[in-house]
Amino acid sequence: MKNNKIRNLAEFRRWVKIRLVEEEISQNELAKQMQIPHARISEATHGKPSGTKYIIPIIEKLDGDVDDFKDFLKSV
Repeated sequence: MKNNKIRNLAEFRRWVKIRLVEEEISQNELAKQMQIPHARISEATHGKPSGTKYIIPIIEKLDGDVDDFKDFLKSV
């Protein structure tokens, strides 16, 4: 995660975990706040096709800068 740039799925998953710890919330709580099933958070962080449309909303909800995820988003 050099220079805060997220380039691949593993870095995205790590970033989400770190942000959840920083926010002191669980994936379940994030899903509730986003009003989506918990499974969608897990699917997004594990690269499942059913979770891809939730990646940008997750980034935004966790106060990420979408520009830092450009390389990763090109690959999904």
